[in-house]
Amino acid sequence: MRTYLVAFTISLIASLILTRLVRNLAHRYKLYDEPVGGRKIHTRPIPRLGGIAVAISMMLPLVALGLWENKISRLLVEDHSLLVSLLGGSALMLLVGVYDDLKGSRAVIKLFAQIAAASIVYSMGIRVEAITVPFFEPIRFGWMSLPVTLFWMVLVMNAINLIDGLDGLAGGVVVLAGSTLFIMSVIEDDPVAALLLVVIVGATLGFLAYNMNPASIFLGDTGSLMLGFMLALVSVHSTQKSYTLFSIVAAILALGLPIFDLSMAVVRRFLSGQPIFRADQHHVHHLLLRKGLSQGQSVKLLIGAAIVLEGIALLFIYANDAISSMAILALVPLGVLAVHFLGYRDVIRNARRTKVMSEVEAQVRHRTQALETYRRRVDSIRTLEELWQALQCLAEALEMEALAFSLEGAQPLIWERNGMAKGAERFRHQDLREHELILKVGDQCFGQLLVSAYPEKALVDAMDSVFYQSLTDGTSLALNRLSKVGSPLMSIPSA
Repeated sequence: MRTYLVAFTISLIASLILTRLVRNLAHRYKLYDEPVGGRKIHTRPIPRLGGIAVAISMMLPLVALGLWENKISRLLVEDHSLLVSLLGGSALMLLVGVYDDLKGSRAVIKLFAQIAAASIVYSMGIRVEAITVPFFEPIRFGWMSLPVTLFWMVLVMNAINLIDGLDGLAGGVVVLAGSTLFIMSVIEDDPVAALLLVVIVGATLGFLAYNMNPASIFLGDTGSLMLGFMLALVSVHSTQKSYTLFSIVAAILALGLPIFDLSMAVVRRFLSGQPIFRADQHHVHHLLLRKGLSQGQSVKLLIGAAIVLEGIALLFIYANDAISSMAILALVPLGVLAVHFLGYRDVIRNARRTKVMSEVEAQVRHRTQALETYRRRVDSIRTLEELWQALQCLAEALEMEALAFSLEGAQPLIWERNGMAKGAERFRHQDLREHELILKVGDQCFGQLLVSAYPEKALVDAMDSVFYQSLTDGTSLALNRLSKVGSPLMSIPSA
């Protein structure tokens, strides 16, 4: 325990000193996180890159331990797979995080970087090969170990990254999860994992001194991605030592809050028809703020929920199968209550409604433009053939399925969308809606237009009525003008 205490103290003190130094340098060079973007709630520029201080503070005790000859240092140095994974993956996450904090990068770029970091870990033999669940034999993944390992590591990195939205929230969650996993590692007699976790907790605690509300510096993606990678790496490494006790299921519970937030983000965006990677203000902490809670109150509530989950995780590794199963099942109603309390149903419904209305508006603009083009075109036509050509172009633009143009005393002219079945069978068996438009000016009737379209192509009925009325008026005026200048109205051969 002395080694853990020394490592914790070094990382804590280093973080307290380095975070202040990084904050001052960020002020000096104006490296701020501006209060703009889809999920940011701060109202003034705040220095970023706090993750650099946390990363250095985590590495310092590990380097110092290499100069201190003892059992844990020998185990760390001899674990080449872990060292390569730690240095390679964390360096990649650090570089990507710094670039994103300074320049900004697309979410897909960060995702590829996370997959690359996870692939380094897997290639070094650190993998999720099995898990244990109550009442069952260990579930071995075999060839599925690769996708499971990559998925788990990317899940944890993104979960920590996305929950970093309130002052002290991500740091608090990392401290709680790291402490819980540390206890598990000590119980499991995995000193290397315990060492890594204790420096994570120490460095994050030192940073929290400057990150609690009101925060004077942010973790940034540099810190959240790095911490997420470290937690994911240690959890996978520990499962290999003895998956009978340290199960990924227990790690999921320990990281339950950020994983819940990430899972709900994916679910609601999918159900809302929104891009999965689009930033928004509907994460758990945003929804609490919408309910009137302050930043401090929201963080306290979420930290309290995280503590409950950490307790269940510890219960899971200590209890028998029956109690473990009850603990897991108890999370189901708690999750349902959380979803109801946070108002995800309303969020999804409103997002779907907004998306539908945006699509309707786009269709209205498109059809309005098509009608305006048609009206300008018919104002200059000189023959009935030109009018029929204009009508066919308009029918295509308005996504009609068929258009019948009937003039008094003549056979109807029929246009049908390419590839559609011909004849009356289509009208009877396919759910087409027909609109009969009478072409007349004053008391003079020229004929009619019969428009056929599928219901899914329709807009709001009132808007459709306006469009069809505009089509009727424009065509009627064109026919009236042609009749007055002596143009024959029966000159087009029957279709």
